Amino acid sequence: MNYRRVVSMIVSLAICGGAGVLACASDGNELPKSGCGSASVSAGTTDANDSFKPRAYYGAKLEPKDTVLHGAGQDVNGFLDYCNVLGPDRTPQLYMTYIGLGRPVSQVIAWGKRLKKELEESNIKGLVPQVGVSLTRGGKEAGDGGEKEIADGSKDESIEAFCEALKALNRPVFVRIGYEFEGSWNGYRPDTYKAAFIRITKALRKHKINAATVWCSAGASAGNVPHEWVMKYYPGDEWVDWWGVDIFSPQEILSEKVRTFCADSAKHKKPVMIGESTPRYVGVLKGKASWDEWFRPYFKLIRTRPEIKAFCYINWEWAYWSNKLGFQWHDWGDCRIEQNEYVTRMYKDEMDSPLYEHLK
Repeated sequence: MNYRRVVSMIVSLAICGGAGVLACASDGNELPKSGCGSASVSAGTTDANDSFKPRAYYGAKLEPKDTVLHGAGQDVNGFLDYCNVLGPDRTPQLYMTYIGLGRPVSQVIAWGKRLKKELEESNIKGLVPQVGVSLTRGGKEAGDGGEKEIADGSKDESIEAFCEALKALNRPVFVRIGYEFEGSWNGYRPDTYKAAFIRITKALRKHKINAATVWCSAGASAGNVPHEWVMKYYPGDEWVDWWGVDIFSPQEILSEKVRTFCADSAKHKKPVMIGESTPRYVGVLKGKASWDEWFRPYFKLIRTRPEIKAFCYINWEWAYWSNKLGFQWHDWGDCRIEQNEYVTRMYKDEMDSPLYEHLK
């Protein structure tokens, strides 16, 4: 989406209360289950009759065997309100946060300290950061790349600071390196993007960080980009743990591009994360109409694509953030699920499906 550069400004999100178990036994390849047992399951009833295709399992880093990880963001109040309205039995397991490696090293260090403090001061244990890593030079969508400096080593000090920040968290983490890589608003080129991705991944491995790397596409938001062109950005199976795709407008949910992307991920034996999603241009205020236009097809996509193993929802009122940060999001809608009773009820019912894994 054409709002991505703002995420470098949003350094990290506040966290709601709850309890999970980070210290449960694990081989480091899969996230610990809530309570060291099975995934959180509640007996809810959904408009999909609780039917879903069994999940594929590829043995990827931090991949759950038979569930879909639940995540949300992407500011202090948005995340808190989302947690509060869903209740403690539906606490998201993934916590969306962002950092730009094109920014001064001091800002990367400060981001790491803030994130660590927020996690420590929360009442949650087991919350897993889902970090969107921007490779652009500034904070706006100039389309002038920035990945070249990452690839040639000019930003190694920033990469080092980033790795040290993650290491200090002492918890698993998902890292979406150069997310929405094919988006024109980023301006990345395939060869230098791949080199930057590999350089960051090598650093994560050198530091022995329990991190899953996510190769995250802009999906249909990037326009009429053939899948063959998308694959020109692929660093290779050796360097990628998960594939990812971002989904916003209703048309994107139904896009053939998303289905082609998921099908190809299976050929590469990589689980798929929906890295960012929000009902753009729809919102929640129309209740059932909002649900039917965006949420119903969105969750149907998740339920019917066995490759999808994680999703992250942006719980924002977009006009507010447009005015606050100066981006053109005025017409994106109020997407805070707590703002409509019907959407809240249906969302809770959906989250009560045994398909989804939450912290408890």
